Amino acid sequence: MVSCAVPTEQASTGGDVRYGFGKNWEEFIERSFSDERVESSLKHVLGFLKVPDLKGMSFLDVGSGSGLHSLAAFRAGASRVVSFDYDADAVRTTRALRERAGSPAHWTIEQGSVLDRDYMKRFAPADVVYSWGVLHHTGQMWTAIENASLPIAPSGLFYIALYTSDMFIKPTADYWLEIKRRYNSATSAGKTRMEWSYAWTNTIWPSLLRFRNPLPLLTGSNQTRGMSYWTDVKDWLGGWPMEFAGIAETKQFCDSRLGLELLNVNAGEANTEYLFRRKGASNHWDSILEGRKIQTLQPPFERRLRTGRRGRKREGHAYRAIIQDAGPGADDAANPRRSQLML
Repeated sequence: MVSCAVPTEQASTGGDVRYGFGKNWEEFIERSFSDERVESSLKHVLGFLKVPDLKGMSFLDVGSGSGLHSLAAFRAGASRVVSFDYDADAVRTTRALRERAGSPAHWTIEQGSVLDRDYMKRFAPADVVYSWGVLHHTGQMWTAIENASLPIAPSGLFYIALYTSDMFIKPTADYWLEIKRRYNSATSAGKTRMEWSYAWTNTIWPSLLRFRNPLPLLTGSNQTRGMSYWTDVKDWLGGWPMEFAGIAETKQFCDSRLGLELLNVNAGEANTEYLFRRKGASNHWDSILEGRKIQTLQPPFERRLRTGRRGRKREGHAYRAIIQDAGPGADDAANPRRSQLML
């Protein structure tokens, strides 16, 4: 999850509130920054783009937040890195990371809004336009997505991550919006209680039920993008304004409105990652797409069972289908997110 990139405020019963995204990420860098986290971020970005590095490629970070992913792009060899965020604290934190990197001339940082269409038109075309967990916090998500797509180079890539409404069955998306309203209106002690309540319900207790140690998750050592568990919890509970987007509607919007082709998608968490390029564009994804094969899933589909708190098997919300020739790239216990299959 990254910082909000726009100047939107929303009303609540506690008055006009906007979550302090930049303050949260400033605290993350002060307390949790490490080279290992940068490497985790770098590995995740390159893996989703399916490139060995960013040499010869320009990188535009829309809503840089902590600046961690901009730093990862710099270390990956990007020829030009441009970072911007609406939040002044986020801009300052990103600049601090740039200073740690030796203040390279080809990494520039600005304060600006993705909702400002004229501002977005000023950017030179970028080979990678990146916006992770930002655009749904603007209060005008679809406008933000459209504006963020403006600087995509003719053969460039558009890498965004959005909160998906598809994951919410119970509790609903509306439930979480109410939680965010309560969190932003709470006292400091109240916020801390909500953070620990969330951690107990969603991490600690489920881990104990499976006889697993929750500490690696709580300390952030398993964060695949270099993030911190508690930073993400605060961002999730407090992230306001907030919108959700379904995977199908995001694909349709980018296809019909923006003329973009979906190349890659990674779901399974609150944020769904998408990778697009302009229709008719040509880049390294040509060979990847040529090597893909489409397999029709044949019904009937099997209802997935899950284990309840007392060990009882009961029906979950998911179905499964047998896929032939899944091969060595399938998920397993040690590699739960290795599969490259797209549904």
